[in-house]
Amino acid sequence: MRFKLSLGIIIGSIAAIIAIFFAALVAIIDYRVTTKLDGVLWTVPAKLYSRPMELAESIEINRNNLIRELEMLSYKEVLQPERSGQFSLSKDSLKIYLRGYKDQRPGIFNIAFRESEVKSIKNQLGLSEDLIKLEPIVIGGMYPAHMEDRVLLDWPEVPQILIETILAVEDQNFFNHYGISLRSISRAFLTNIKAGEVEQGGSTITQQLAKSLFFTSEQTIRRKVMEAIASLLIEFHYSKEEILLAYINDVFLAQSGRRAIHGFGMGAQHFFGTSIKNLDKDQIALLVGMLKGPSLYNPRRNPQNATKRRNLVLSILNKSQKLSDTEFEQLKIKELGTAPPNYRTETKYPAFHDLVRIELQENFNEKDLRTKGLAIETNVDPILQASLEDSIVKTKKQLIEKYGTKLNELEGAAIAVDISNGEVKAVVGSSSPSSYGFNRSINAIRPIGSLVKPFIYLTALDQYDQYNLTTILDDSKLSVPSGGVIWEPDNFDKKFHGNIPLHVALWQSYNIASARLGLDIGFEAVASMFSKLGIKKQFQNYPSLFIGSFELSPYQAIQAYQTIAADGFYTPLRSIREIKDVKGEIEFSYPYSIEQRIRPEPVALIKFAMQQTFERGTARGYSSKDIQSWNAGGKTGTSDDQRDSWFVGFAGETLVLVWLGFDDNRQTPLTGRTGAFQVWKNFIDDIKPVSKQKTVLPRINYVWTDMNDGLLSGKKCKNSLLVPFIEGTEPNITPNVRRKCSNRNENPSEGLLDKLKEAFEGGQD
Repeated sequence: MRFKLSLGIIIGSIAAIIAIFFAALVAIIDYRVTTKLDGVLWTVPAKLYSRPMELAESIEINRNNLIRELEMLSYKEVLQPERSGQFSLSKDSLKIYLRGYKDQRPGIFNIAFRESEVKSIKNQLGLSEDLIKLEPIVIGGMYPAHMEDRVLLDWPEVPQILIETILAVEDQNFFNHYGISLRSISRAFLTNIKAGEVEQGGSTITQQLAKSLFFTSEQTIRRKVMEAIASLLIEFHYSKEEILLAYINDVFLAQSGRRAIHGFGMGAQHFFGTSIKNLDKDQIALLVGMLKGPSLYNPRRNPQNATKRRNLVLSILNKSQKLSDTEFEQLKIKELGTAPPNYRTETKYPAFHDLVRIELQENFNEKDLRTKGLAIETNVDPILQASLEDSIVKTKKQLIEKYGTKLNELEGAAIAVDISNGEVKAVVGSSSPSSYGFNRSINAIRPIGSLVKPFIYLTALDQYDQYNLTTILDDSKLSVPSGGVIWEPDNFDKKFHGNIPLHVALWQSYNIASARLGLDIGFEAVASMFSKLGIKKQFQNYPSLFIGSFELSPYQAIQAYQTIAADGFYTPLRSIREIKDVKGEIEFSYPYSIEQRIRPEPVALIKFAMQQTFERGTARGYSSKDIQSWNAGGKTGTSDDQRDSWFVGFAGETLVLVWLGFDDNRQTPLTGRTGAFQVWKNFIDDIKPVSKQKTVLPRINYVWTDMNDGLLSGKKCKNSLLVPFIEGTEPNITPNVRRKCSNRNENPSEGLLDKLKEAFEGGQD
């Protein structure tokens, strides 16, 4: 009796332990299920918008770009606007019926132009308006739970044929079971035996979802038991529609590089370049068929397998009377119809999205991003973005035509920034701009070549008691101990150029003169300038730094050039303007900040030298009139063995940096001029920058000097150039050989020198 009692206690204890363990296991799985699926099912994805275009009296605007944006917003040109979304255009005016946005009321507005300037804005009552806004363009959404871009479908967006196909192939009894189904397993087994191949799966859709979200693919009893528990819990907590929607948004369809393609929405974009609602039945059948083997049935890699699998799915639809016999016969002979990998998706500008993601992560926790349905107004300019993308693609095509198919794998990156406020207007991270994956604008850390030289020269010019634009530099052979070896830099043309003025050495991009200058001013001074420019990176004290061995990403490099283009004022680059919640309340605004880090006078001198890059140096090709009107300046860059082609240039209010090269770092046939500069040129030629007001600094004087010796010269003298100097640093010697042609003694009060100064100030900003 006592034995029986003890045995009962032991069995009861074991049973209790098992029950407690099982209850704990169920509780853990339940927590994982609700935590994970709440994010999948009820996340309201953050929506991304472009900046709204603002029009105000007296602003400069490219009218062609304005019309292009109206077309992107689906405004329709008519003879007389009578409803919202319409406009009419004449030679000097635009009449538009605005839809309304935020504080911008809808209605008819008349915009008059004076050349490239907005002359006036009046409402339909004839009253002047200070400002009007066009609504922003939706540029996509984000899936904050995973911090990645997704095409997340809501139930009304799911085509009925997709639902019918999924159920016919994967789980015909879906609406009648509670997560697991012995009937489904048995039916699938018999169907597959009869067909001699796998037509149907035995796992329910709920089981497949549980496996995808919570478990590995290991075939063990333990995993199967946990999967069954999870499936039952999913069915307990969520409706059939919610489960099916989660499944539709979560299924794995392909691997594209580092990027996993999840969900039918993204699958439609990836394989067909369009939204799921635009797919035909055969295309739906292909995507559903791929669930059994995403790699095996990938239409790009295995088109024969994919065709066979698609037709099998079509036959299932035909047998279940979702397809007529006629449709089935027509569809099974169709080509797969996949789009090439490089397409424009609904989610536009993936490289720009990466910047947005970084800024979001700095200011929001994951819970907020997952639950608040944020409306994110970005700084992207759709016109500039489209033009920059097209310029990359166009230039690559031109280069392949010129240099051959060895450039088929050429990659690129480009960034456009508003000089006045640091707003990032456009980003391209690949030579296939609409594709996802490695974003070279942010993540490609490459030697910047001669793009480093303006930083070195600016360091010297900031010491204007010792250096000015006509300071003579030595461009003869240089030998310097470095890292246990003798370092001997070469110029690109393999020549020495002797003694030359500082500004000539810069716009001709001479390596040896630049290296000597860097060694003279010292690493410490250069490091200090890097910091002022916004470069947050340490470097080793090797002399090769001074001619471009320094590595930066395009994004890091353009931040430094933003400070130069903005006259020495540092402004952190930003991709976001403000963020609102679902109620329209501002959650976060990204304030404009500015800090003067470098005196404007030395910056004016370096910008003059960068202007000469266009006038006389490595980026020739524009008229002086355009260069001066845009206040343009630039710099080419080529790394060792021509592995990297760089160009940075500012024109009007826009600063653009471009990089071209191979991901594997092999040599290209390109220099900064023949490669990256061509992208910049195609972009500028397309957008046609508006003129920019000239910045006049009272301490800057312009003096005619000789481009060979840097001494005083005159307008009529050969090789003369009107050069800016900080007051008190001007040369005071005129060689005897130039006394006859020199205008040195011309009376400035007569106004001639002032006129000449004004003419050449076009390169300043």
